[in-house]
Amino acid sequence: MDDKLELLFSGQQYKKLQEFCYEDLLERYDLSIVDIRVLLFLCEHESLDTAKDIVKMRYMAKSYVSKSVDKLIEKGFLERKHMQEDRRYIHLQVKEEALPVVDAALKRKQDMMRQIFQGITAEQIEVLKQIAIRVSENIAGMMK
Repeated sequence: MDDKLELLFSGQQYKKLQEFCYEDLLERYDLSIVDIRVLLFLCEHESLDTAKDIVKMRYMAKSYVSKSVDKLIEKGFLERKHMQEDRRYIHLQVKEEALPVVDAALKRKQDMMRQIFQGITAEQIEVLKQIAIRVSENIAGMMK
């Protein structure tokens, strides 16, 4: 396989870019890149609000998500909620105290994406999305 495709599939280059782009936020708020990813996920996917959702959708280790959730709760950025209709699931809610971090992270993410896709047309981005969906489906099918 081509080294560039292998690198793209591993996601390591993107993870390094995230660390670089969020570096000052990580230091200012004493957060990890996992903490930022958890906050952004919860803000971008309102109907997916459990640690299990984050693990499943982002393919993150349960231990990383659990540690991050605990840290974000301790910092006052998240809270756990039990729903009356099903108390088995613990839902996570981003608190108002986290909004400055979330707003700054969302802005960084938008800037990062704009730069990543610089010189690439909307049509090309759509083709890339369709390819990514197909590759993801193929990988999921292989693991059944």
